[in-house]
Amino acid sequence: MDLGAATHPGYVRSDNEDGYYASAEHAVFAVADGMGGHEYGEVASHLTLEVIVQHAEAIAGAESTELPARLHRAIKDANAVILSKAVDQEARNRMGTTIVVATIHGDRLYFAHLGDSRLYLLRGELFTQLTRDHSLVQAMVDRGEITAEEAAIHPLRHQITRVVGGDDYISPEIASQALEPGDLVLLCTDGLSGVVSPETIRGILAGAGNCQQKADALIQAALRAGAPDNITAVLVAYQRPQPAAVRAEHQFPHLSFKYTILIILLFMVVSALGFFLWSYTHPEYYIRADAQGNVWIYQHWVGLPMLEAKRMPNRLGIAVPLDEVLPYAEQYGDLAAGRRVDDQDQGAEILKTLVDNAAAGLLEQANEAVNQGNLAEARDLIARAETLGADPDRVLEIKKIIEKAESTPASSQSERTPPR
Repeated sequence: MDLGAATHPGYVRSDNEDGYYASAEHAVFAVADGMGGHEYGEVASHLTLEVIVQHAEAIAGAESTELPARLHRAIKDANAVILSKAVDQEARNRMGTTIVVATIHGDRLYFAHLGDSRLYLLRGELFTQLTRDHSLVQAMVDRGEITAEEAAIHPLRHQITRVVGGDDYISPEIASQALEPGDLVLLCTDGLSGVVSPETIRGILAGAGNCQQKADALIQAALRAGAPDNITAVLVAYQRPQPAAVRAEHQFPHLSFKYTILIILLFMVVSALGFFLWSYTHPEYYIRADAQGNVWIYQHWVGLPMLEAKRMPNRLGIAVPLDEVLPYAEQYGDLAAGRRVDDQDQGAEILKTLVDNAAAGLLEQANEAVNQGNLAEARDLIARAETLGADPDRVLEIKKIIEKAESTPASSQSERTPPR
């Protein structure tokens, strides 16, 4: 296996919060980009890579059906280590790292990532980004608010939305890719992808030299571009191993073609069952409105289209009407169509925030209606706020104002009307 790796602090920062792990023995590779400053970011990235090293042997020895769970476990354990290291709230808020980890098993590449460190594949003339950034600008691109070209120069392009160490619950994206002989696999931090164009990266990878020479050339390209950030690149050239069926034929020449086909079919069935089991135990969650116009959290199995989305219990204990919370949901996208969340806890937190904001907004509208003398409208707004669990003290306060307003005009009128 041809393998190359290089890292550089760049020209702006004195320390290097990047780190990498590259093992030809285990065919496991990882790149991490810490954040939070030297005392936090460098610690977070190094702790994460140490956990990846601890899991490397288990990942290398795992069956292909086990690999998604193995990669998820490695990142989950790294997340727990970082959170335990961040002893105070300030450290917890600042100590985090991106991660992209990949392993080659047979003729497939399995990988997982959080953040904006990337994984690329060069096959002939085709240069493909296999990972999708967990960043604010990528979400804006997905929603059609900006183009990919605008995202590359957007002032918020460095704000990422998922990191290792960012929360108790993490949701790395995990996938796999078939490999062909001659493929080049590149793992890198945004210190490279953020300043060197994809065309330049592809040209370096397609050029002459071994993987180490090309990794060094990528670092030099970033340095020529100004290198405002730490730079890290790990490059692997894939070469197909001897197929298991061929080895078995040499070792057991008495096995017929029929039995070889049966073994392959059995392997395919077991792999499919493993995929279905993994898909079932790794559902996605999203928030959307039902046909009655109420907002719920739904559980959805992407790899199992035969299973319908399951509506999760509403922890708030009240209905959440879409038309009431819609004015406060702009930052969450189109709730009518559905908004992806990391897990049920995050979905419940978003729903509670929307309901609290909607209830408070209705009470403010009721207060304004009282000031304008629209008492009937004020009572209607209060009733709607109460269905959302509005603050009882604030509700009572506005109701007293309404009662006073309703009684004051009557008494004033009787004083002004002369007796007959």
